[in-house]
Amino acid sequence: MHILLPGPTPIPKEVEQAMLTSMSDHRGSIFPAVHDAVQTKLANLFSAPSPRHVAVLPASGTGGLEAAIQNLFTPGDHVLVVETGLFGRRFGEVAEAHGLALDRIEIAWGEPFNVSRVLERLSGATYRGILVTHNETSTGVLNPVTELAQQLHHQSDRPLLVVDSISGVPSIPLSVGEDIDAIIAGSQKGFMCPPGLAILAFSGRGRESVLHQRTGRFYFDLSPYLAGRLPYTPAISLWYGLNAALTLLEREGSERRLARHTLLRDIVRAYARAGGLTPLVEERWASPTVTALRLPGTIDPSRLRHNLEQRGLQIAGALGPWHNNAIRIGHVGAVDVGDLWAGLGLLAPELPYPEKALTAALETANEKTGRLLP
Repeated sequence: MHILLPGPTPIPKEVEQAMLTSMSDHRGSIFPAVHDAVQTKLANLFSAPSPRHVAVLPASGTGGLEAAIQNLFTPGDHVLVVETGLFGRRFGEVAEAHGLALDRIEIAWGEPFNVSRVLERLSGATYRGILVTHNETSTGVLNPVTELAQQLHHQSDRPLLVVDSISGVPSIPLSVGEDIDAIIAGSQKGFMCPPGLAILAFSGRGRESVLHQRTGRFYFDLSPYLAGRLPYTPAISLWYGLNAALTLLEREGSERRLARHTLLRDIVRAYARAGGLTPLVEERWASPTVTALRLPGTIDPSRLRHNLEQRGLQIAGALGPWHNNAIRIGHVGAVDVGDLWAGLGLLAPELPYPEKALTAALETANEKTGRLLP
């Protein structure tokens, strides 16, 4: 089965093999070496001050969002939520469920947030935090989080900047530091692992802001994790897999990884336009990891996806207002040009102009890589 999903994503053989490692006592003498290696590699990947600025929880990405809310805020805290799609809204819903007072900036689907608009809202109110999405999975928009962080740096009493990068990092580099206080990621996308691990990284200020006493929190209390301890049984096999995946990510390097994902995005967009589909996001803020495409009125997205699964390809349906007339193609994680080409070949017969689509994909790949592909 070919997988072109925004998550879960394909798992490299090295990661699969690592997860077959014999089970061990997480408090014994074997597993701690894996724990320490993962913490160190993650700290390097996020440019965190130390391994004790990173926490890995047995949870989904949404669990990571909830952990961030529970550890950085208390009920009644005033936060600004910037929504650019379904998952930006979900971040706000998590905060609201925990009693935070929310102000929202709602952005039209398919568009990024405007940094000036966010700063303008900050000038008229005092917030404990700002909740933003780095890469909005539902729309395929890459938001200007780094630019916002740089602008916030000049504010004397700036709020905590908490970033959902579940479909961004590590495919799209993003670091904690002076300007970004917390980043939430998930194992099942760019980290090339199965679902089940939420990854949180904190800046120095972010770690200092973690609450040591807070009602309504137990399982997601990050204090033990940031002290270097595992308070409960971890997902041991997933940790072995994550350790292997991080080695692969280190070997590739962040620049090459971003270039690969950007190339895959460009191929998909060229293929879609030539084949009769319409990219729903402008190129200047299009995500390197997922592309949303409007279908012609003659193509039903549910039937299309069913046909493709019978043919051996999985792609994602669209969400929200795009659900009934669009699809999403993921090009994230352990996917290269060959994998993408194979998947697009299976999709082509469903398009109005299949030959044009494949020709455009091939020409884009050859042009941007400088070598001829078969």
